[in-house]
Parts: sequence; C-alpha cells; structure tokens
Amino acid sequence: MSFSYCLSVLSKRAKFLAFTNLLFFGGIFVAVVVSEWMLPPPLYLDRPRLFSRAIFGGDFFVEVFGIFVFNLGLSALAFVTLPGFAFFPLSIIVLLYRAFMWGVLLYHVPNWIFLLSMPTIILEGEGYVLAAVAGTLVGVSWIKPEWIHYEKSLSRRESLSRSLRECLAIYVFVIVLLFVGAIVEAMTLMMI
Repeated sequence: MSFSYCLSVLSKRAKFLAFTNLLFFGGIFVAVVVSEWMLPPPLYLDRPRLFSRAIFGGDFFVEVFGIFVFNLGLSALAFVTLPGFAFFPLSIIVLLYRAFMWGVLLYHVPNWIFLLSMPTIILEGEGYVLAAVAGTLVGVSWIKPEWIHYEKSLSRRESLSRSLRECLAIYVFVIVLLFVGAIVEAMTLMMI
C-alpha cells in the first residue's frame, strides 16, 4: 500500500473528515463550556498524581509503548472503529461520547497543564477522528454501498472489500498520529 494511495483515500473523503473533525473538536469545546455552567469549580488545583509513573516506573520508552498500544488497540480500534463495522453511526456516537469526556476532563485542568497537553489532544484527537471515519466507511459500505461508492455500481461484497482497503489506508495515518501522540504525551507527563 503506497503512501500516495493513502493520501488519495483521505482526499476522496475530505468532506466527511472535515465534518467529523468539526463534530469531535466542537464537541470538546461545547463540553467544556457546558461544564463551566453546570459543574462546580474545582476545590483546589494541585499537581496531578502521575499514575503512569507508578505503572511504567518512569521508563520513557516503556511509557510510549504502553500509551501507544492502549490508544491504538483499545481506544481507537476496539471502541471507535469496530462498532462502526457493525452499525455505522456507532463510530460517530462513540467519538462524540469521547469528545464529551475529554471536555469534562479538560474543564478541571489548570491552564498551564491544558497548554502543555494541547499537542497531545490534537494528535490523539485526530487519530480518533480518522478511526471513526474508517469504521463509518466500512459500516456504510455493506449497508448502503451507493452512499460510499456512488461513482460505480458495486455489489455489497465489492463495496465492503474496497472499503476495507480504504480503512487500512486510513489506519496508516491513525497509527502514525497515535504513535507521535504517545511520544508527545509521554514527554508532557515527564514535564508535569
């Protein structure tokens, strides 16, 4: 699978990708604003306890590997992409739920930690958005092939196999984004 093919898949799905980005990052913003009105202010702003140091023992490479495997295997693949294979709206619903959770969590974070974690939020958030796009495309391909592959009249099987190839091409970017995000997150946790 060439890099140019992966880029062509993303460019073909650019409108849906932009819409999904708007939903996710807009959902985070809305959740923070709603939390500001609905939740009481935090009682104190203490340094966060570093759960990762207790698990990974302060080893940077083990921490990067652990964060990457968790984010890719459990968060992106199992919770965001695979539900969309079964029923395509589930990928977007899970992505919106994740945006809501991140927004509520970011409400309690002091400004200096928020600014430090902003690159991680962008990288990992974009990885989850791409994972949701991949899951939605595969789910739609076997339910309504003409919605995805409107330029050709494909059978459900042909549409599914084509969408699975597109899903793999999108997952190249998911892996890269989540790996870079894991490195940035581990570096951020070292600074806190």
